[in-house]
Amino acid sequence: MGRVGLETRLLKQFFNILNCKYMKISFMYLEMPIGGNSRRSQFWQPVINKVRNRLSSWKGKLIFVVGRVCLIKSVISALLLYYMSFFKMLKSVKKELIKIQRNFLWGWGSEARKIAWVSWENICKPNEMEGLGIRDIGNFNTTLLAKWKWTLGVEDHGVWKQILDSKYGSWRVLNEANTSRTTSKWWKDIQKVCGNTESGH
Repeated sequence: MGRVGLETRLLKQFFNILNCKYMKISFMYLEMPIGGNSRRSQFWQPVINKVRNRLSSWKGKLIFVVGRVCLIKSVISALLLYYMSFFKMLKSVKKELIKIQRNFLWGWGSEARKIAWVSWENICKPNEMEGLGIRDIGNFNTTLLAKWKWTLGVEDHGVWKQILDSKYGSWRVLNEANTSRTTSKWWKDIQKVCGNTESGH
């Protein structure tokens, strides 16, 4: 039987008619893993590897601090936006990503131990507060996930909204502390970032 309740043979016939590929979970879609477990560290490893490759040490030798700050901002926006819009980041992943950014900013291309001249908390402050304006990826992740509640509340139409409403209930359900009605880890994480349950990771 297929995952949608049909025999595999019948599913393949439909795929041939619709000219679709027969795929199994998990798979990649728009460079995002579908069906993976975001609460496991290996789920995030491809993202960590991409950030590390983009912020490689040799690039640090060729650009000044201002250029490194711009590159960090660009990498975080380009590589992490999709992931952090859908999945709650593990604390261990956040710690590793901050380490990569910090080493790139202060490392000067050296493989030796890096000296951080300013705390990362101050680095992430806005420019007008004497920071460098680099996003705090933990707060960025929380904000992007919490946006689901706002979007569900303000948009009136859309197939995606109908699916979420029928599966989980309207955005008002996110105000409830009880998550026992669903086994969806994704929806529970949305509730957590909206401040209605205890944080998990």
